[in-house]
Amino acid sequence: MHIRINITVNRAVQILLFYLFAINVAGGLFGPLYAVFVVKSIIGASLSTVGFALGLAALAKSIVQIPLARFLDKHLGEKDDFYALIIGAVISVAYPFLLIIVSKISHLYLLETMEGVGAAFLMAAYYSLFARHVDKNSEGFEWSLFSVGGLTISSAIGGALGGVLADTFGFTLLFLISGIINLIILFVLFALYPLLDGARSVALPPFAPLPKNPAAKS
Repeated sequence: MHIRINITVNRAVQILLFYLFAINVAGGLFGPLYAVFVVKSIIGASLSTVGFALGLAALAKSIVQIPLARFLDKHLGEKDDFYALIIGAVISVAYPFLLIIVSKISHLYLLETMEGVGAAFLMAAYYSLFARHVDKNSEGFEWSLFSVGGLTISSAIGGALGGVLADTFGFTLLFLISGIINLIILFVLFALYPLLDGARSVALPPFAPLPKNPAAKS
């Protein structure tokens, strides 16, 4: 008995999935160790510092992402989404390199705010592009690739490698590797540009309830 598995994913989705996988490996290298780095490397930092820094990143992302997503949705074509994606990707490249030189709590707070803004640009555009290019009748499968491959497995790989590298070589090399991965994968995104369709599908009108039955004539 022969078992045949036919898995086809269009080129745009392949690029987006590969990019997500790579940046989450890069982020996973130091993400689980972030608190250890901050407390050990920044003078006067504590666990409260870590919590506040991560809170600033989340707050910046939350404030920027939804209005930006609305702005991108209101403009026809996918070029605006692509440019927003590149802005977010560039900030993702800079972030681990800047962690190498951060030395003050105030600098860390500023850096985390910047990272939150970058994440907002990256994900607002990413979700828009991914949702538009998912293959019809393969939505569940391709969104599962997004979840399992792009988020879960990548984070597991990054976390496992990061712990070993940090323990053996220290945080500086860890941040360098993460930044280099983000820099290399940034150029992969440019292969997405020729695949943009230049036209956004027309959205369905808002839901309107069916009119009530007309009153019966007497």
